[in-house]
Amino acid sequence: MRLILVNDVSTVRGGATKVALQCLDASRDAGLTCAILVGDDGEGLKPRFAGIRTVALGERPLREGPAFGDILAKNYNRRAHEAMEGLLRESDEETVVHVHGWSQILSPSIFYALAKHEVKVIVTAHDFFLSCPNGGLINFHSGDVCDIKPLSAACLTTNCDKRNYFHKLWRFRRTLTQRGVGEEFWSRVGIVLAHENMEAHLRSGPLQHFTTLRTPTEPLTRTPVEAWRNRRTVFLGRMCWEKGVRTLADALNQTGRTATLIGRGPLLEEMQRALPHCFVPGWLSDEEVARIAGEARVFVMPSRMPEPYGLVAAEALMSGIPVIVSSNALIAEEVEKHGAGLVFTSGDAASLAEKLAQTDDDHLMRRLSEGALALGQHIAPSRAEWGRRMVDIYMGRGSFSEH
Repeated sequence: MRLILVNDVSTVRGGATKVALQCLDASRDAGLTCAILVGDDGEGLKPRFAGIRTVALGERPLREGPAFGDILAKNYNRRAHEAMEGLLRESDEETVVHVHGWSQILSPSIFYALAKHEVKVIVTAHDFFLSCPNGGLINFHSGDVCDIKPLSAACLTTNCDKRNYFHKLWRFRRTLTQRGVGEEFWSRVGIVLAHENMEAHLRSGPLQHFTTLRTPTEPLTRTPVEAWRNRRTVFLGRMCWEKGVRTLADALNQTGRTATLIGRGPLLEEMQRALPHCFVPGWLSDEEVARIAGEARVFVMPSRMPEPYGLVAAEALMSGIPVIVSSNALIAEEVEKHGAGLVFTSGDAASLAEKLAQTDDDHLMRRLSEGALALGQHIAPSRAEWGRRMVDIYMGRGSFSEH
């Protein structure tokens, strides 16, 4: 069997690309013939995947400053269509195509190429771009989770985009282009979910086949953390509005509490100015993150959007570190159910401040730490188990539910 893996970028800047490259590792180890289509220059594949057939378009992600013509082209990238078509014609082997990211460079044009071939197509839903034009199921202006039907008249007239309404119109048109491949194609595509609760948000369109395979996760620390003995509050993630860092900053300033905020993003300098009493170093090495995690009393995941999974929260739980998570996070229900952390009202700094105050209770934190470690033991598969299950999906040994 042959795998063609598809992703906008080759360089790991987030969880989606990391998972995409792990798919290549698992498939190569299982003896599958592999090829990859990426929208960037492919440099991120060297030397780890130097021997794998690679087609790299050499284009930049939209977020890196496109011209007007680029925005229009990325509704339907003809070069991506031709590259996908070329890869499909290269071999007579039974082929499965696994798509991870396409919305920034490759565009929905790849699906038009796939629709012309009788190949097995799998898409991993790292976000909600399969149904929602802005990908987040949230109004970036009001801060509310969006319950408007995607691609409806109300959706068209709602300025929910993080940039501006023109960008929303472009995203709306891109989603129409994506949907325009046709129900016959989309009804045969298998959707792999990062969390089972994502399915309810993706049912409104033509998608029919779903399965859940949570992202492979490793603990942040080598040994379990006795969090109740520590004092450090930690945020680890991208410094942007949708990750809730402004809510966290407001809560910290309301209470005068200190915290460590690790990560890069457009709001990094704002956070450094807003929190002079906190440690906001930007990004740190994995070794330094592990050291700080060993000193953590609690991890905070204050996302405004319906976080599809929350990899950092899972990593903390596996280390026995309790979490405070937003009510919008899909993981919130199981965190609360298993006594592994606390849940605050999304976007509400006072609610978050209240939960932060509760972490002063050593007895509570010991119970939450024990609950976190217990939940962490089964919250996600190991990388080896995940790899086996992903290959089973490719080989037709993994089942998809239908609705």
